[in-house]
Amino acid sequence: MPNPFKELILKFGVPSLAVIIIAIHFFMAHTQNLSKWKGGGYGMYTELHYVYNHIHITGMSVDSLKKSSPSIKKALSKVLLMPNRRNLQKAGEHILKITKKDSIHIQLWKPSVSSKQQSYTRVLADELYLKNTDF
Repeated sequence: MPNPFKELILKFGVPSLAVIIIAIHFFMAHTQNLSKWKGGGYGMYTELHYVYNHIHITGMSVDSLKKSSPSIKKALSKVLLMPNRRNLQKAGEHILKITKKDSIHIQLWKPSVSSKQQSYTRVLADELYLKNTDF
């Protein structure tokens, strides 16, 4: 004898859950500046791997910063892995606090490959100007 509750769950619950998950993925991919793979879980090969992203901080060596402080290395790695405004802001504020600079200009560059023009360039994905207000 069929169970009506089980049938109801299978008929409406599973598809509803799938639609909710798709909506969350779509929202994350389009509002958090994440790739379709990281933000949405689809389109695995739509972008180059995150290790090819590049962080540039004017007047500072990013490699030296990473070597000098494990916490800075962790913050910058998070920016490369999940390149959104919030992570860039947190990393910038952390660098300001650790280095005791009065301001920094931090940029995130992503690679861009054009098969038609056979070129590999970098495109500015995001940048922040941060000032230290703790005087």
